[in-house]
Amino acid sequence: MTHRMFARFSGDGTRASRLAAQLMLGLLVLALPLLLVGSAVAKVGRNSCVGINACFLNTGTVKNNSCDGLAACFGNKGAVGNNSCNEQAACFENTGASIGNASCDGQNACWENTGTVGNGSCLGVAPCQGNSGNIGSGSCIEFLACVENTASIGNGSCSGNQACAENTGTVGSGSCIGVAACHNNSGNIGPGQCIGDHVCENNTADIP
Repeated sequence: MTHRMFARFSGDGTRASRLAAQLMLGLLVLALPLLLVGSAVAKVGRNSCVGINACFLNTGTVKNNSCDGLAACFGNKGAVGNNSCNEQAACFENTGASIGNASCDGQNACWENTGTVGNGSCLGVAPCQGNSGNIGSGSCIEFLACVENTASIGNGSCSGNQACAENTGTVGSGSCIGVAACHNNSGNIGPGQCIGDHVCENNTADIP
């Protein structure tokens, strides 16, 4: 990912610069000649922690077929379910309490995430990077879907490129579906609302 890529959702470029700097720092860490599974200090399941530095400094329990890829769970501190956190830096420095099954799969999917992630969520390129809100099941799908989100998101919500990027309002189940549907939203969104591209982008009002 590049500075230009993040600049698409950051008008003044300040946040884009910070995210780009984080990425550069991560790439420097990935270049260190440190080695993989032997560095894990927590319980690791079958076919997990495969790849250079995949679980280096990881302290969270990792279930089966998870944390596979370059620095996939480098510095992770949360519990990781089955078939999760796969691909490069998918759960790099994640500190969320738990990541469900088949979640956080994709490059930088849950990079520095601090929220709980349900099953089948945070899929794609950096969908939950920097997220601090709790995310339900089947939510935050696609490119930057919930990047830097700070609020709770229900089940089956925030699907689409940047659907809930920089969101600060609570999102109910089945809501915010579409490209930038709730991008930069600060209002509380009820269930089944904000369906369509950009429909609630920059919204500040509560929508029950």
